[in-house]
Parts: sequence; structure tokens; C-alpha cells
Amino acid sequence: MARRKAARGVGPSDESLRIARTIVYYEACLDSEVPHAMARELWAHNMNSPFVAGEHVSVDAARLLEDRAVLGASQV
Repeated sequence: MARRKAARGVGPSDESLRIARTIVYYEACLDSEVPHAMARELWAHNMNSPFVAGEHVSVDAARLLEDRAVLGASQV
């Protein structure tokens, strides 16, 4: 396992990023300031890929969510 981790390089694993993105999604949806349309768009997002801007998700919001997910995943 150490060999696989060393070969992949430094940074969180894909699985830890997926979990962190899911947690960030739930935290965002629990925020009363997040509109229903944005929460629905985030819900439809594939948690295996980075958050991206869309019809109801701004570039800044997507960047903030992804930064929070990467930070959360790297703390494990």
C-alpha cells in the first residue's frame, strides 16, 4: 500500500476526495442560505469529479466547495 501511495504522489486519494465532496455537499445543503435549485444541482453532481459551475452554481461557489473538499480530504 505504501508503494501505491508513493507512486500516486502527494495528495488525498480519490476515495477520500469523493467522501469529502459528499460531506461538503451535505454541509452546503444544510445551510439555509443555499437556494433549493443550487442544492438540487449539487445533488446531481458526480462526487468522483471536482465541483464545477453550472446553471445555479457559480464559479466562486464551485471553487469554494472544491477547496473545502480538498482541505477536508487532506486532513485525514
